[in-house]
Amino acid sequence: MIMKLKSLNISMGIGETSRITGATTTQIRYWEKKGLIHPIRHEEGGNKRYSLKALTKIIIIKNFIDDGYTLAKAGEMIKAHYQDVDTFRTIVSQRLVGLSHTDNVTRVNLGEIDNDPGFDLVIETRGQDVKVLKRARQD
Repeated sequence: MIMKLKSLNISMGIGETSRITGATTTQIRYWEKKGLIHPIRHEEGGNKRYSLKALTKIIIIKNFIDDGYTLAKAGEMIKAHYQDVDTFRTIVSQRLVGLSHTDNVTRVNLGEIDNDPGFDLVIETRGQDVKVLKRARQD
Protein backbone atom coordinates (compact mmCIF):
# COMPACT_ATOMS: atom_id res chain seq x y z
CA MET A 1 0.00 0.00 0.00
CA ILE A 2 2.87 2.42 0.79
CA MET A 3 4.28 1.91 -2.68
CA LYS A 4 0.85 2.66 -4.17
CA LEU A 5 0.68 5.95 -2.24
CA LYS A 6 4.14 6.93 -3.47
CA SER A 7 3.24 6.12 -7.06
CA LEU A 8 0.18 8.40 -6.95
CA ASN A 9 2.43 11.47 -7.21
CA ILE A 10 -0.02 13.69 -5.34
CA SER A 11 0.98 17.32 -4.93
CA MET A 12 -0.67 20.69 -4.47
CA GLY A 13 0.06 24.37 -4.81
CA ILE A 14 1.04 26.67 -2.00
CA GLY A 15 -2.47 28.03 -1.42
CA GLU A 16 -4.03 24.61 -0.93
CA THR A 17 -0.99 23.52 1.11
CA SER A 18 -1.49 26.54 3.38
CA ARG A 19 -5.21 25.82 3.77
CA ILE A 20 -4.63 22.16 4.66
CA THR A 21 -1.66 22.63 7.01
CA GLY A 22 -2.65 25.89 8.69
CA ALA A 23 0.76 27.40 7.92
CA THR A 24 0.70 30.72 6.09
CA THR A 25 2.14 30.99 2.60
CA THR A 26 4.77 33.33 4.06
CA GLN A 27 5.78 30.68 6.61
CA ILE A 28 5.94 27.98 3.94
CA ARG A 29 8.14 30.11 1.68
CA TYR A 30 10.42 31.00 4.61
CA TRP A 31 10.76 27.38 5.74
CA GLU A 32 11.56 26.45 2.14
CA LYS A 33 14.22 29.20 2.00
CA LYS A 34 15.71 27.77 5.23
CA GLY A 35 15.89 24.31 3.61
CA LEU A 36 13.36 22.66 5.91
CA ILE A 37 10.94 21.74 3.14
CA HIS A 38 11.47 21.07 -0.54
CA PRO A 39 8.84 21.76 -3.18
CA ILE A 40 8.73 19.97 -6.51
CA ARG A 41 8.10 21.23 -10.02
CA HIS A 42 6.26 18.94 -12.42
CA GLU A 43 7.40 20.80 -15.52
CA GLU A 44 10.09 23.32 -16.40
CA GLY A 45 8.97 26.76 -15.28
CA GLY A 46 5.88 25.32 -13.59
CA ASN A 47 4.56 26.41 -10.25
CA LYS A 48 5.99 24.93 -7.10
CA ARG A 49 4.05 21.98 -5.79
CA TYR A 50 4.18 20.31 -2.39
CA SER A 51 4.15 16.53 -2.01
CA LEU A 52 2.44 14.57 0.75
CA LYS A 53 5.83 14.25 2.46
CA ALA A 54 6.30 18.04 2.34
CA LEU A 55 2.79 18.56 3.74
CA THR A 56 3.60 16.22 6.61
CA LYS A 57 6.79 18.16 7.37
CA ILE A 58 4.93 21.47 7.24
CA ILE A 59 2.33 20.19 9.71
CA ILE A 60 5.02 18.90 12.08
CA ILE A 61 7.04 22.14 11.89
CA LYS A 62 3.90 24.21 12.50
CA ASN A 63 2.98 22.08 15.51
CA PHE A 64 6.47 22.51 16.98
CA ILE A 65 6.32 26.27 16.49
CA ASP A 66 2.79 26.44 17.92
CA ASP A 67 4.14 24.53 20.95
CA GLY A 68 6.72 27.30 21.50
CA TYR A 69 9.83 25.87 19.84
CA THR A 70 12.05 28.08 17.71
CA LEU A 71 12.30 27.36 14.00
CA ALA A 72 15.90 26.20 14.49
CA LYS A 73 14.86 23.74 17.21
CA ALA A 74 11.88 22.57 15.13
CA GLY A 75 14.29 21.94 12.25
CA GLU A 76 16.58 19.89 14.49
CA MET A 77 13.65 17.89 15.84
CA ILE A 78 12.19 17.14 12.42
CA LYS A 79 15.62 16.09 11.12
CA ALA A 80 16.00 13.70 14.06
CA HIS A 81 12.46 12.40 13.48
CA TYR A 82 13.13 11.60 9.82
CA GLN A 83 16.46 9.95 10.72
CA ASP A 84 14.54 7.73 13.15
CA VAL A 85 11.95 6.94 10.47
CA ASP A 86 14.68 6.10 7.94
CA THR A 87 16.40 3.83 10.48
CA PHE A 88 13.14 2.05 11.28
CA ARG A 89 12.38 1.67 7.55
CA THR A 90 15.82 0.09 7.02
CA ILE A 91 15.30 -2.36 9.89
CA VAL A 92 11.87 -3.39 8.63
CA SER A 93 12.93 -3.71 4.99
CA GLN A 94 15.98 -5.82 5.83
CA ARG A 95 14.76 -7.88 8.77
CA LEU A 96 10.98 -8.31 8.68
CA VAL A 97 10.20 -12.00 8.12
CA GLY A 98 6.58 -12.05 9.17
CA LEU A 99 3.73 -10.14 10.68
CA SER A 100 0.69 -11.93 12.09
CA HIS A 101 -2.41 -11.15 14.09
CA THR A 102 -4.11 -13.69 16.35
CA ASP A 103 -6.98 -12.62 18.58
CA ASN A 104 -5.67 -9.43 20.20
CA VAL A 105 -1.95 -10.25 19.73
CA THR A 106 0.25 -8.92 16.93
CA ARG A 107 3.56 -10.73 16.29
CA VAL A 108 6.43 -9.15 14.38
CA ASN A 109 9.12 -11.65 13.41
CA LEU A 110 12.46 -9.97 12.69
CA GLY A 111 14.15 -13.23 11.71
CA GLU A 112 17.14 -15.11 12.95
CA ILE A 113 19.18 -13.63 15.79
CA ASP A 114 22.65 -13.05 14.33
CA ASN A 115 24.59 -14.17 17.39
CA ASP A 116 22.20 -16.98 18.30
CA PRO A 117 21.38 -19.01 15.16
CA GLY A 118 18.35 -21.20 15.46
CA PHE A 119 16.31 -18.49 17.15
CA ASP A 120 14.17 -15.66 15.83
CA LEU A 121 13.60 -12.27 17.42
CA VAL A 122 9.84 -11.83 17.83
CA ILE A 123 7.99 -8.79 19.14
CA GLU A 124 4.50 -9.36 20.53
CA THR A 125 2.04 -6.60 21.26
CA ARG A 126 -1.22 -6.76 23.18
CA GLY A 127 -2.68 -3.28 23.31
CA GLN A 128 0.00 -1.19 25.01
CA ASP A 129 1.92 -4.24 26.31
CA VAL A 130 5.04 -5.05 24.25
CA LYS A 131 7.28 -8.08 24.71
CA VAL A 132 10.53 -8.91 22.90
CA LEU A 133 11.01 -12.69 22.71
CA LYS A 134 13.54 -15.25 21.56
CA ARG A 135 11.75 -18.08 19.73
CA ALA A 136 13.11 -21.27 18.23
CA ARG A 137 13.20 -20.99 14.43
CA GLN A 138 10.49 -22.86 12.58
CA ASP A 139 12.02 -23.42 9.14
